[in-house]
Amino acid sequence: MTQAKSNVTLTTPMLKAMANPLRRQIFDALGAMQTGRAADIGELLGIAPNKVSFHLRELAKAQMIEEAPELARDKRDRVWKPAAAAYTTGQPEERRGDESPSAINAYLGQVIHDEQRRLEATLQHAQRWYEAGEAPIDLAQLSTSNLMMTEDERQELQRRFDAVIPGFRADQKAGKIPSSQPLNERKLWHYSGLLSADELLNGSHQGDQSA
Repeated sequence: MTQAKSNVTLTTPMLKAMANPLRRQIFDALGAMQTGRAADIGELLGIAPNKVSFHLRELAKAQMIEEAPELARDKRDRVWKPAAAAYTTGQPEERRGDESPSAINAYLGQVIHDEQRRLEATLQHAQRWYEAGEAPIDLAQLSTSNLMMTEDERQELQRRFDAVIPGFRADQKAGKIPSSQPLNERKLWHYSGLLSADELLNGSHQGDQSA
């Protein structure tokens, strides 16, 4: 199987394709699975396979995903995979002359909405278990840390973060991670990482920019 491109800047067609909440959910599921059929994704998410197929075709038109014919059982079997290992909104200079600058604002707004929902669900989950006085089921974990860093150190930390998930997936594939549970009991998990300077919170960076 050909290796996916390492990091791709989201184009306007990609951003528009990801404007659909269900399509984002399907894309996220395929990203977790790495390869899958419409029926596989539909079973995981509880969605009719024909509906999943429609959104997969739309994601393919936007070049977010592509077929993996080497994994197909026959000519009618369609197996999909992400077209890139990771996606980024890119640097501002990369988006100059963008035909639809509102697309990226709409996409970022939806990402924020998704993350807010996940955070609220995590907090509600924790409160329910603590109020009940029972040991919590590990359905979510939240951790924070504070560091003093130079910009070079910050970039190195980000590089290490970016390598964690691909490295974990490689170890999964190689069978290097022991598990007492059968593989068919895997659940879909979402991971988000936020690395932010404290000056964003207190607004001191705005004064620096105007000086």
